[in-house]
Amino acid sequence: MKLSNFSGKTIAIMVASGFDETGFIAIQRAMMNAGAKLRIVSREAGLTNAWNGTGWGMSYPADSTLSTALAIDYDVLIVPTGNRHVESLKNEVHAMRVLRAFLREDMPVLLQGDAVALLSLIDEAAERTKAGSDNSAPVIDRNLVTISAGSEQLEELSALNGVMAIAEAEIRAA
Repeated sequence: MKLSNFSGKTIAIMVASGFDETGFIAIQRAMMNAGAKLRIVSREAGLTNAWNGTGWGMSYPADSTLSTALAIDYDVLIVPTGNRHVESLKNEVHAMRVLRAFLREDMPVLLQGDAVALLSLIDEAAERTKAGSDNSAPVIDRNLVTISAGSEQLEELSALNGVMAIAEAEIRAA
């Protein structure tokens, strides 16, 4: 899988403790291979903890906190799956502020699995086309890519790569 449009881009991965570790590591590895700068933006300052399926996983250092994060500082937003962390993000006003800013500015966004539910909390995004529980393939609506569950082949990153190519072409055309 070639993710050439991620090269040199700064990617915000928004999490709270309880995000899915397996999916996170797959995203992290793909972004490193693509030459992207992955930044963990977390509800927690310092370390944030992953969930490995049966219990708490590794701790990861946060690059910035949601309370200080600005969409303008990043090129792409990714919110990985994980019920525990999505439930925390739903109650975090700064998480909604960041997501709302990315969507308002038509910046590329990927929401995996449980994270798709965050759209229902944003009035302007509630009607966007998004993945449902029966979608196994990524669903694309302009700059937004959603998938009902993270795929092992990371098809959603390929879809996001395509969204980034279109956005880049529109910027050049303007």
